[in-house]
Amino acid sequence: MNLLIVDDEYYSAEGTKKKIAQKGPLFDEIFCAYNMTQALEYLAGHSVAIMILDIEMPGGSGLELLDHIRQQGLDTICIFLTAYAKFEYISKAMRLTSIDYLLKPVAEEDLLSAVAKAVNQYRQQANAKLETQQANYWKESELYLWELFWLDLSEGAVSNRKEDIISELNLRNLNPAAADLSYLVLLIQCNSMDKLPVEKDLHEFLLKNIVREYFYNREEIPVAVRQSRQFYFLPLPEAGRSREALLSRCGQALTDFVPRFPNTFNFYIAASGCRISDFQETLKGLQDAATKNVSRENHVFDLAQYTNAETAGSDVDFTTKRWSDLLLSRKIGNLLSETDMFLNSLQHSHSITRDTLSNFYYSFLQTLFSCMEISNADALPLFQKQISQFSVEKACSSVQNLREWVRGVLEQYEEYITNASNQDAAVTTIKNYIHSHLEQDLTRESLAAMVYLTPDYLSHLFKRETGFSLTNYIIYERIEEAKRMLAGTDKSVSEIATRCGFQNISYFSRQFRRFTGVTPREFRG
Repeated sequence: MNLLIVDDEYYSAEGTKKKIAQKGPLFDEIFCAYNMTQALEYLAGHSVAIMILDIEMPGGSGLELLDHIRQQGLDTICIFLTAYAKFEYISKAMRLTSIDYLLKPVAEEDLLSAVAKAVNQYRQQANAKLETQQANYWKESELYLWELFWLDLSEGAVSNRKEDIISELNLRNLNPAAADLSYLVLLIQCNSMDKLPVEKDLHEFLLKNIVREYFYNREEIPVAVRQSRQFYFLPLPEAGRSREALLSRCGQALTDFVPRFPNTFNFYIAASGCRISDFQETLKGLQDAATKNVSRENHVFDLAQYTNAETAGSDVDFTTKRWSDLLLSRKIGNLLSETDMFLNSLQHSHSITRDTLSNFYYSFLQTLFSCMEISNADALPLFQKQISQFSVEKACSSVQNLREWVRGVLEQYEEYITNASNQDAAVTTIKNYIHSHLEQDLTRESLAAMVYLTPDYLSHLFKRETGFSLTNYIIYERIEEAKRMLAGTDKSVSEIATRCGFQNISYFSRQFRRFTGVTPREFRG
């Protein structure tokens, strides 16, 4: 705790410092400033608890200095010690919350009493500030502990038996009375999370803060739990709110804050309030409803009105014959347009399920494979391997995702058909690639994938067109490049071997002798 004395009269300042140092409260440092500039410099680099200052000084008055520190938000306690007894000075000093106003010459007893009073007030302020900070820290910690409890409860890490829940709440220093409350559970579904143009953590921070303020009352602990990348849930205390009001609030959210996000949302509201012991079952019902929904976006689902019939769907007739005709005639653009229209009609019917999308997925996939086998059977295995990298679950999670999957696989199909159909060009492409990438690890599998052929078929085609097996051709090209470097450069044999793709100098020498009849050193002569 530091004391700053500001007085343009040197002996007055030093006398005040001496009295306080000898008989006053203990300070870490007592510093004297003799003008406004010195005082500001000290304040800029030190924390000042108490300041004793004169009013009239060269370069600025004590009242101006006090006004400055108040504008800076400093909690410094100020005592005026001055020879001026003008009422306007006293009045302004009080408005600026100085604690005392003493007239020179001041009795030692009065000075020490004023300083002790200031120290006491500063300590009270500091204690009050600390208590406020601690209360805020606990408030933030309490929210985290509640969210962690609800997450553990949702995942089954906490038993749903009431006595176990009460025990767990006590163990976590949370109010066990929560086990007797009823909650309206709200599930928020965030769609297209993988396409967000912002950081996922930033999206979560913004969303959680918005829904906390939007759905909770001021006096409630605003629990908003992220269960996965796509789902958040809010256990809203039923006391003081109705389902009708919550449904209305969710409807408002679709216009109030949802448009501010780059992705779409769905809100699912439980059919009735539930106790904590029934929470897991209630949340599962909401998640099941979200899983079945594959067509609606930016929609509020009231599970009291939600029935299986609403999304039961009907058998959908997929026009696979028409798809096959368009694929075999290479009218990929037409097929893409027709599947877009077909999926749009499914989406607008609102009568489809995930099973409907799954049936479409596998029917379309089988059509692609059948047409690929007819058009170019050699490209089929590679095409199947490439397509298997797509996630079935993701593709069938919504009409929009399925539409994007169709676009992606059709692009792959067209690329495979185009490249695999030109076999002469495939051999030329491979030869050029080998020549310019001799130092790399060249395998049959990686080269075949470049031209959308199987490794065995590429080897057969390469042998027929060049007279070399693919492996021998690679070695031949590497040896030819090594001969050129041995004759035209002064690089070492080991460096040339590495640059030509041979990692083992002994193997390089054996292959060089095999193709040339001499060793690399003999060739260089």
